[in-house]
Amino acid sequence: MDKEQKEQKEKMDRRWGKLQEIQGYTDEEMGIFRSNPEYVKIMEYAPKFLTHRIIVEVIESHNCIAGHEVGDRVAIMTGNGHLITEEMPKYVCAFALFAAMPRVYAMWERFHEDLDPNRMLYKISRCPDVGCKRGGWGEIVMKIYAEEVPKEQQVTLGAAREQHR
Repeated sequence: MDKEQKEQKEKMDRRWGKLQEIQGYTDEEMGIFRSNPEYVKIMEYAPKFLTHRIIVEVIESHNCIAGHEVGDRVAIMTGNGHLITEEMPKYVCAFALFAAMPRVYAMWERFHEDLDPNRMLYKISRCPDVGCKRGGWGEIVMKIYAEEVPKEQQVTLGAAREQHR
């Protein structure tokens, strides 16, 4: 093993150790977690979970009961799904978030494969409310996309959990 390979192995060992510490996994649980090749891939080869954030932005709005308007970013989350509430409106429609989740899952798949998350096939979602003309209250259409986060603002593994301590 050359010097570069040794440094990479040490880096990965530290990352796995940090995950075990953050999650509170026993050695047995860590063994189970590490036996899943998809989790290994995320931990070792899919950096976008830490280097990007996911945005759900309103691109059309008509009579939204929650007051969401075009340009509102109704969800801003870290690449691994933690909402950054201080950058979101004070009140966010839970149904809009629910409607956006399939697109978020698709984005996570692109992160996992280390692909450009903004080139996913379906980027648009709509609120499940059908609007007044169809028997509902209002409606919004949302675009889901990723933004690369400047290095100094990137969230480290376990940052959200550390805030709760």
